[in-house]
Amino acid sequence: MQVLGWDEAFVGVETEDPEAYARQVQAAVLERTRLHCSVGIGDTLVRAKVATGFGKPAGVFRLTAGNWLDVMGRRPTKELWGVGTRVSARLAKLGIDTVAELAASNPQDLVPEFGPRMGPWYAELGRGDGTSVVDDTPWVARGHSRETTFQHDLTDPAEVEDAVRELAAHVLEDVVAEGRPVIGLTLKVRYAPFLTTTQGRKIPETFDRDEILARALDLAAGIEAGRPIRLLGLRAEMAMPGDARKGHTPTRGGW
Repeated sequence: MQVLGWDEAFVGVETEDPEAYARQVQAAVLERTRLHCSVGIGDTLVRAKVATGFGKPAGVFRLTAGNWLDVMGRRPTKELWGVGTRVSARLAKLGIDTVAELAASNPQDLVPEFGPRMGPWYAELGRGDGTSVVDDTPWVARGHSRETTFQHDLTDPAEVEDAVRELAAHVLEDVVAEGRPVIGLTLKVRYAPFLTTTQGRKIPETFDRDEILARALDLAAGIEAGRPIRLLGLRAEMAMPGDARKGHTPTRGGW
């Protein structure tokens, strides 16, 4: 099983009757959670993911290389997993409006618009190709974030500082259980009525609460003075397990 989120996952299975297996999965989910689910069957992860949309609500649908273009070919590219409205619009500028047109495109023709990695990847999506291997490696969070939307816009610098301190405290509560040092911070600011900015900074890896708070306040110093603030958010990026220094001991003010 490869988890995608709290309500979605890939399941790798070898079976002669995938529809029957899908119904067993649906029955198990319903028994354990009292919730219905849809199951997409595919010979690649992309096709299985897209197939779930055709299985809704609470149904089963199969997409393979054999019926991919019959089902998807005339549909707009934005219906592909990983292609949103903006990418679809950029593809349209190249004369590619449908999944079939994307599937037939030369991957190298997409490189000038999307780059050497994403261009060929979008062409691959159009064909429904990609990996068929379900990766059961446990998911590890790269960071934790908190944000607050204020009932009344903040304009007083003291209120802003208090809000950043509170966010930092909550974020540190979230990352403390991870046992990994913080290596970066990002501050999100939404000015009234709806202008959002972010500013981030890499920091030397640290467990020190005081240092992390000080660096968060350094980021907050870049907030435009006197401008009403609707929302503040703070994200702490952590070192991945393989990158964290072995045997690191928390310093003063540490966890």
